[in-house]
Amino acid sequence: MAATAALGTSDRRLAQAAQGEEFDLSRFAPPESQAVIRGRVAAERFGLGRRFELSLQVNNAFAAQNRRAIGRAETAIAALPGVRRVIGPAGLLEITLDEAGRALAAPALGGGPGDEASEAVRQRLMRRSDAIGWFVSRDGTELRLLVDTDDLESQRAAIEAAAASSGLVLLSGGIPAYPLWPEPDRDPRPFPAWLPLALMALALLPAGVAVAWVARPATARALLVLAASGLAATAVALAAPARGLRHLGLWGGLAAAGLMATLMSAGKLAHRTDRDAVPMSHQRLSAPLTILTASVVLIAAAVILAPRISLGTQLWRQTSVFFVEVSGDMEEPIVLREVRRLTDALRAQPGVAHAWSVADLFFAVPLPGETFGGIPSSRRAVRAILARARDDSAVRLELAPDHRGALVGVRLDEETGLDRLQVLDDLERYLQREHRPALVRVDMADPRVSPASRELARGILAADTQQRMLRICERSGRILGDSDVQTIERAARRAALVPIVDPARLKAEISQAVRAFLAQPALVAAEGTGPFTSVEAAAAVGPGAAGPGAVADRQRLIDELGAQPFDASLVDVMGPVALFWGRRRLPETMLPLAAADLHRRLAAVRRLHSARISFNDVLYGADLPTEGVLSEEVRDATLDAMGPIAAVPVAPDAPGAFLVDAAAVGGAACDRALSNAWLPRLALGVGGLAVIIGFLLLALSGTAGLVWWPIGFGPAAPLVVVPGLAGVPVGSLYLAVLAGALAGGVGLAVAFSPAKTNTKTNTKTNARSGARPGGRARPTG
Repeated sequence: MAATAALGTSDRRLAQAAQGEEFDLSRFAPPESQAVIRGRVAAERFGLGRRFELSLQVNNAFAAQNRRAIGRAETAIAALPGVRRVIGPAGLLEITLDEAGRALAAPALGGGPGDEASEAVRQRLMRRSDAIGWFVSRDGTELRLLVDTDDLESQRAAIEAAAASSGLVLLSGGIPAYPLWPEPDRDPRPFPAWLPLALMALALLPAGVAVAWVARPATARALLVLAASGLAATAVALAAPARGLRHLGLWGGLAAAGLMATLMSAGKLAHRTDRDAVPMSHQRLSAPLTILTASVVLIAAAVILAPRISLGTQLWRQTSVFFVEVSGDMEEPIVLREVRRLTDALRAQPGVAHAWSVADLFFAVPLPGETFGGIPSSRRAVRAILARARDDSAVRLELAPDHRGALVGVRLDEETGLDRLQVLDDLERYLQREHRPALVRVDMADPRVSPASRELARGILAADTQQRMLRICERSGRILGDSDVQTIERAARRAALVPIVDPARLKAEISQAVRAFLAQPALVAAEGTGPFTSVEAAAAVGPGAAGPGAVADRQRLIDELGAQPFDASLVDVMGPVALFWGRRRLPETMLPLAAADLHRRLAAVRRLHSARISFNDVLYGADLPTEGVLSEEVRDATLDAMGPIAAVPVAPDAPGAFLVDAAAVGGAACDRALSNAWLPRLALGVGGLAVIIGFLLLALSGTAGLVWWPIGFGPAAPLVVVPGLAGVPVGSLYLAVLAGALAGGVGLAVAFSPAKTNTKTNTKTNARSGARPGGRARPTG
């Protein structure tokens, strides 16, 4: 009664604290845990609370018929009553950049009929790892839709009918659905509600049968047996850090007491004709020495091995997805690169089928003049791409509206059988050892940056590039030998520290870039419309010099720019440009802008030129494919190594530092938080039970009753020894078996422990058993 009152008081306090919160995870997770608090905020921020993932099996999601049907299916499901929103692949966009840096968008599933169009769509989506993670499997046989609704089960039939009527070629009739943000109190658990009680009853049954058919306790002792069994079954969850578990523990205690009462009642009915039978507690019964010794040994082993037990409740196993919430400025390129680095580390973990983030969007945005993309080094370009992609269905799911936070999605591979808590442990180790929570941006093209800072930044770029290339190869299933690894390391260091060029080819590329720059309509229209203020430049050109269109001046400009060093600055470019235009060629305000534009173009040409040489060395040196996503990822990594920006880890309070705070949220993270908080409380509950039962046996039988204490806890001891030796996480169903073993063992000890020596009791007992006072019982029959 005291435990129940305390339970109700704590639950009312928790309910009052959680009042008004839409996502209350406090019933099956510790409400004070940082993972739960941060998870609740992330669920509200990204709208994950009532979102379900529908999995549709199709023959080919990239085929023209299915591409058209996807949009119809999303529209039909969204029109159903009770469905607030449907997010699917029909909302994916293909983002491109033009020469001016403007972002353009088109439907990613667009295209005509035919195999070529289908293959083009497949290639576009293969470059979008976030699209693959959210909506489409790599082989195109699984299509996923995210549905926001409060009651999916009541709408399942209508949803399946809407999907079938849309024209999708489905390979299976049913549509499996999983909560994206599961809560055991709200969504179906991974096991039936009756299963824990059934397992607890099976574990209690042997001891319960012994109590009912052998001990046959009297009424007062039977009530004590019921109370002790119920308390023992409740002890596993009575101190749990979540009120839902405490309620389950209370119901488990009532069920254990009810089962014990049923067995003892059946025993009374079965032996109702034997009126002279004496309860075992009235006899001076000694505990069997063999059983007592074995119980003591098992309990000692359990006490020693208990610290090695790990708890993994698996209450959130019905979904294979969890998230890493990242707080930071997602418009800053170095923050996006750190998010990509975290995503790459998650993809490399065993047991992870796929991981994705908003950083994957930029790989599918090709650079001007190239077939592959990457995270731009310009904050302005990043902002332009994110602004244009705000209507993209994947970006809406993984990027906060204010661009100050992002979600990294992780889909677990259920076929590997790896425990999801092991994946979380690997993630925690990465966040503690490799994650960079504070970064400062180093622009190596800025002349104000010291040489030491520049070299430090280049060294970090080389190390990051090497690590990323190795992870790309590992993820793609490429087996690298020692020579291949050395080739990648050498190419990464050379790309970052000592860029190499082909002088003749670089000059030709610079010439082509300068000619394209001079042919811009804006420059051609502006020539001769304003005074040129540099008297020195005008004197050097001379009054009769040829105009900007003259071949001699154009070639002179190309030669001077081609002879400049690899890291030429804006000042270096400004001189030849000023001499080229001369007097009355460009307006006074336009010349610096033109020089800055030309400097940016030439820096990109040199960077791409050197990057091509480096990643060709990697592709051919490590025998990697020269076409496909793998080669494009290697090119992107090499391009990042060329700069011009780098992220240097600093202290969080450093001036100008960008903070990148990451933490796991979602079902698996809640499971880890619950397991970490529950394990010490489990020990507290069982330890408190041991003390209470010890005092109860002492009160019933004196010091002779303490002999039955080890026998009471002996049946549960192997359930602690086995996982302690094997190192296997203990789940919720296992704890139900432990609760049943505790209830049965404690009930047996209370039932069999002898009553205190009493003259009346002994006389009555001896009389019924046919024994002389102080002597042995007479043999009967």
